Amino acid sequence: MAGGTGGHVFPGLAVAHHLMAQGWQVRWLGTADRMEADLVPKHGIDIDFIRISGLRGKGVKALLAAPY
Repeated sequence: MAGGTGGHVFPGLAVAHHLMAQGWQVRWLGTADRMEADLVPKHGIDIDFIRISGLRGKGVKALLAAPY
């Protein structure tokens, strides 16, 4: 799983390609509204989408409610 600005996506793609070259089956876990939604399938990797957002700057109330 990697997503966001590309700082995680591109290294994740490199690892995925390395694993695929060794015969591993790779699936990506990401969000439909981020860059990985378009980029990952172009690299021949299946992607599954989840709904998630960051908690930074949301306040204590959001942090406490996050597990629910």
